[in-house]
Amino acid sequence: MTIEIPKLPEHLPTTAPRFVGKEVNRIEDPGLVTGTVEFIDNLSLPGMLHCAILRSTHPHARIVSVDASAALAMPGVHAVLTGEDVKRWCNPVFTAPEGWGAYCMAVDKVRFVGEPVAAVAADSRYLAEDALELIQVEYELLPPVVNPTEAMAPGAPVLFEERGTNVIQSRTYNWGEVDKVFAEADHVISNTFRWNRVGANPTETFGCICQWDLTDHSLTCRGSYQTPRFMSLGRGASLNLPANKVKIITHAQGGGFGGKGGPRGTDIAALLSRKADGRPVKYIEDRMEYLLAGGGQSWDRYYEADLAVKADGTITGFKVRLVDDQGAGAEGYGTISAAKPLAAFTGPYRIEAAAYDLTLVATNRAPTYPYRGYGPPPHFFVLESLVDMTARKLGKDPAELRRQNYIRKDQFPYTIPSGNEYDSGDYEAVLDKVLTMADYQALRTEQVKARAEGRLMGIGVVSTVEPGVFDWNAYATVGVPGVGVPEGVKVAVDVLGNVTVAVGFNLQGQGQFTVAAQVVADYLGVEMNAVKIATASTDVAMPHFGQGGSRLGTAVTGAILGACEKLRATFCQVVAHLMHTTSDQVELMDGRLQLKANPAIGMSLAEVAGTMLSRSDLLPPGVEPCPEATFVWTGPGRTAPDDQGRCKSYLTAANATHVVQVEVDRATGRTEILKYFLVDDCGTRINPASVEGQIQGSLAQGVGAALFEEYVYDDQGQPLVTTFVDYLMPTIHEVPMAEKSMVVTPSPFSPLGAKGCGEGAIHTTPAALMCAINDALAPLGVDIRETPASPHRVWKVLQQAR
Repeated sequence: MTIEIPKLPEHLPTTAPRFVGKEVNRIEDPGLVTGTVEFIDNLSLPGMLHCAILRSTHPHARIVSVDASAALAMPGVHAVLTGEDVKRWCNPVFTAPEGWGAYCMAVDKVRFVGEPVAAVAADSRYLAEDALELIQVEYELLPPVVNPTEAMAPGAPVLFEERGTNVIQSRTYNWGEVDKVFAEADHVISNTFRWNRVGANPTETFGCICQWDLTDHSLTCRGSYQTPRFMSLGRGASLNLPANKVKIITHAQGGGFGGKGGPRGTDIAALLSRKADGRPVKYIEDRMEYLLAGGGQSWDRYYEADLAVKADGTITGFKVRLVDDQGAGAEGYGTISAAKPLAAFTGPYRIEAAAYDLTLVATNRAPTYPYRGYGPPPHFFVLESLVDMTARKLGKDPAELRRQNYIRKDQFPYTIPSGNEYDSGDYEAVLDKVLTMADYQALRTEQVKARAEGRLMGIGVVSTVEPGVFDWNAYATVGVPGVGVPEGVKVAVDVLGNVTVAVGFNLQGQGQFTVAAQVVADYLGVEMNAVKIATASTDVAMPHFGQGGSRLGTAVTGAILGACEKLRATFCQVVAHLMHTTSDQVELMDGRLQLKANPAIGMSLAEVAGTMLSRSDLLPPGVEPCPEATFVWTGPGRTAPDDQGRCKSYLTAANATHVVQVEVDRATGRTEILKYFLVDDCGTRINPASVEGQIQGSLAQGVGAALFEEYVYDDQGQPLVTTFVDYLMPTIHEVPMAEKSMVVTPSPFSPLGAKGCGEGAIHTTPAALMCAINDALAPLGVDIRETPASPHRVWKVLQQAR
């Protein structure tokens, strides 16, 4: 039977929503707080071996020989993997652009400290680690290139000889009459900025258990995977297996944030299983491995940027020149993070013309990977810093300069110069609300008094846009083409009226299982405790992407509504047949299929499902005895990019304004956050408690990026950060509990009007803190344009002022 799926309903079929839009207890939490959730390192399989990886100690060297015979002869060792095995059995990992990635293990040469050179599978991790010490590797050292300037210089050592250059990609995007706008500007505000590497650092590092079936050459991988479907496709490509021979069973994750990594570790464990006669092999990345090369490093950027400004403060043009250090290739989707700013290039402002000069460079540092926010946080640091510099230049209040240039409420939907369309917003209302919350004028009065006392007090007011529900089309210009990112679910009702929702994503901490249960419970009119959310393995799951790109809350809602609508249509057809009427005379309301003319007459979900499953003889022709439905949702209205990358790439555009007050200690350079206020607009809040958690968590990561965190390399390419002694993370004592409020402008394009909120405050917090610090330093005539604004870095700037 063919069912026509109508437009998804604007309202759920209930007299009043009981769960959507309410703060409800998360269904994930009982298992988490009782310790019964099974994380990958809790799992042990019969006959399981343990993997340890030997990593390069050199940033750039040719591998002359690898002698693993002593390790293989060690009691308890069952397999040793080297680059020769990998070269024989594998392809390089997927890269964007294509051709800039290495194998899962060094083949012929190493390109960064920490790159795998050999691996051992043994009866225990201890034995495997001991065996690594017996492997002899002879290197021919090569000169490293440790920053983009060196890498692009004539005659520089080349990481990938077959490419003949270290420049992965270089192109310029022009949107509008950029030259004309800058020529006619009364002021051009220009400066340089440096964003040093930060990383995700989830509580749980990456882990997997891989088992190669030697009979049918299939592979099963269990692990902490953030995007299991793409992991299965990637493993098929790299391991020369048909995609349907790779099964990913994803476990609950102790954090992800994009920087979980996994392709190298999975391939190595899989190949060890192949060499060890098909025994399962577990690999659990330790913290030092993660910090060294695990997949958590992101955003190594050098900026030059300009704003074109009229005398009255109107911003007319924005130019950015970015040199992005991708590290040892483009294997970690780091190129995508340089392309994502296209989706919100001009922030919340009416800027008529813009240009983006983008150069991606390979160096002998660890490859960069995705991280929460995926690229805009450094970009907004640059844009918002220039807006503050403009305000100081013109003698304007920074909050009012922003208000003057905001996209107005009546201009939505609004297409920015780079082609993306913002769905809705009221940026002035957000600004007004946060300024009122903060008592902004009182903060400025307090600042005047503090400055008179010789104290360095600063106030940051920053506004940003969070693109939500991404599409691949934004990334076509860096080698990842495509339009439409699917999210599929299956909704099934049993004979007792219980509902099971099969999804493709796992438990990762954001409360998405709860969001799914809320929507299903309200649509079908059941209690939330009657709804079970189950994660399907990749071989049986509907097409899905999972969590990433501030998309899942919106995407899974669309998928669930679509599946429930199909169920409703089928159930109405069954009830209509049993009651000798037509389907259009039956409605689903508050959990019952009832006659519109006489609501007292009807059947419960359990009765309809029971009829379908046990009395198929009573069903109308063409209706299968199957009370379940599947639906795959994609965001509507996406467009393919033109030659300048212009396209509608993200479905929603959330907005936030932060106000932060800081004080900088003159003697030490230490920054103290005194007060923090924020107002955001992410459309309909399906679960306000989840939104609160997302905002506060991403605020903490923003504090880390702005004030503490940095992956440091010396001038020979040696990493100086391998433990949390060196990589500083903010604690609860450094992260303020922000005073928060909201404005709600529902999205006209998304299910239930929700917008993406998963990346949240990390877009705004770093810029807000850096602008506040520079506001504090302004009387001294100095500023800081490099992250993190650590005490030592700020202290050095203070010495320049003296």
